[in-house]
Amino acid sequence: MPHEFDFVGVGGIACDLVMQVEHLPLADDKYPAQWIGRLPGGFIANTTCAAARLGLRAAYAGWVGDDADGHLLAASFAEFGVEPAGLLHVPGEQTPFTLVITDGSGKRTILLPSFPLYEQPLTGEQLALARRARAVYTFPRDAAWCAQLHDAARQGGGLFALDVESAVPLRGEDLRRAIALADVFFVAESALEALELAPLEALVRGGQWAIVTAGARGAYGLVAGEQPVFQPAFRVPVVDSTGAGDCFHAALLTARLAGAALPEALAFASAAAALKVQHRGARGGLPTRAQVEALLRARDV
Repeated sequence: MPHEFDFVGVGGIACDLVMQVEHLPLADDKYPAQWIGRLPGGFIANTTCAAARLGLRAAYAGWVGDDADGHLLAASFAEFGVEPAGLLHVPGEQTPFTLVITDGSGKRTILLPSFPLYEQPLTGEQLALARRARAVYTFPRDAAWCAQLHDAARQGGGLFALDVESAVPLRGEDLRRAIALADVFFVAESALEALELAPLEALVRGGQWAIVTAGARGAYGLVAGEQPVFQPAFRVPVVDSTGAGDCFHAALLTARLAGAALPEALAFASAAAALKVQHRGARGGLPTRAQVEALLRARDV
């Protein structure tokens, strides 16, 4: 089947209410904060925009309210060249938001309120969109969600990728079964114990790529039967780490779709994230493929 899109992101969209403080807050105290703004965000939506910025034909499926925030998010997709073919505006529902608090060193804390739109069932049109993609990227919302999107990706001959964040709803054996469906999955090293995924080596099967991000240290990748591949983080001045992981994921999948081996894909993704963290906001400074390749060439000199 010919693919209309290289990349389709599903779910994970919100407006980010961003504030900056001198130090990330502790309990039982008050802090002055600088209001940065109301910015388009959501980890899957951010990654979809990053994929488009890197040159992929990208589309998005998800839900927002028929309100000002929902229209802001739709307009942001147009800015990055993402086709919002599966974005549904639901009357009477509030568009989800998150609260993002950053400090002077670029570290951040993100608060995630719950919203009814996070529980919407996938439509036939959204699944049809997934069948037209070379890669379907989402998160383990629930078992049925993962199974439907995995099957849609397979029916279209595409790969299925999962972002396994620490706040994902699935846990235990349900999460492990969802991960088993993925061709590529991403997880933070700091979340492995809480998600009951350690030792990760025992979960990796066949040609599956397990990508473990380790913050400022870098990232490593696992393939069954092979030695782990470690990629140190590029040393750059950090303005804001918000969205760095999303950019990293998009870049790694971009490299994989281009036929790169795991070491080259990790290097490409790390370079993209290094460019991203020098800008504020989840989508500020998302790099182009040419910018990433230029940074890689400069480091080889």
